[in-house]
Amino acid sequence: MLDVLAYLFQQYYDADGEPDMSQLARRLSGAGFDDDEIREALAWLSELSTLDAGAYAALSIDGPRMLHPIESNKLGDDAIVYWHSLEASRVLSPEERELVLDRVLRDESGEVEADRLKLIVLMVVWRKRDELSNLLIEEILFGRDGATLH
Repeated sequence: MLDVLAYLFQQYYDADGEPDMSQLARRLSGAGFDDDEIREALAWLSELSTLDAGAYAALSIDGPRMLHPIESNKLGDDAIVYWHSLEASRVLSPEERELVLDRVLRDESGEVEADRLKLIVLMVVWRKRDELSNLLIEEILFGRDGATLH
């Protein structure tokens, strides 16, 4: 699904508004993406529109955020390493950080690995459209594994 999201980022990220989902599905199919990947990406975009980081403002704390044991047990080893890189780079606002952790705890796939955590982070920062979030999105979609976030 990251390939589909990378394509969407390149094609539609600067566009105002959201493209029509049925038209988008046809374009993705025409671009050669698999039907399952398209369905998964469209579901991801649909879920994206329901997120509200502002609701987490009261829960957020400035400064480093330690993971609760329940949170760290939900994350795989590679996801914990990725989480710490996010924390060290301070690319997420406190509200976004809490929203990401809430999405991790709600994830039904069991233990959340780094690739799934990256999708959750993408979901949270996708519509922000500022320079820092654009760099993070590009790093997740096009960067190398283990690359440093700036």
